[in-house]
Amino acid sequence: MATPPAWLTVEDVAAYLDLPAGATLDDNLALSTAAVKAAVERRRSDLVVDDVFAPSDEVKGGAVMWAALVYQSRNAPSGFAGYGDETMLFDSLGARRAEVMRLLGWRRPVAT
Repeated sequence: MATPPAWLTVEDVAAYLDLPAGATLDDNLALSTAAVKAAVERRRSDLVVDDVFAPSDEVKGGAVMWAALVYQSRNAPSGFAGYGDETMLFDSLGARRAEVMRLLGWRRPVAT
């Protein structure tokens, strides 16, 4: 039996970030991608079909954006990634993260 292709790769995240060639060798990018991949697979186990994780385009897009945010924020003192010299951006409403969670189908916790 052939191994199915990975649904989320370092190359996907590097392309989304428009990183230069060779950036896929960055350990931080690989770690960010692997962490998000594992979290999404664990949380969205409903997407496993015949022992293969089969996300929709929305879920994959959200995972790519989330991995990019994790990768970018490693150098941002505020915890929110910016571009260029201005990394001190503040996202008070968490709009970007909220969009990622919506795409992933990640449900908000419900108080019981």
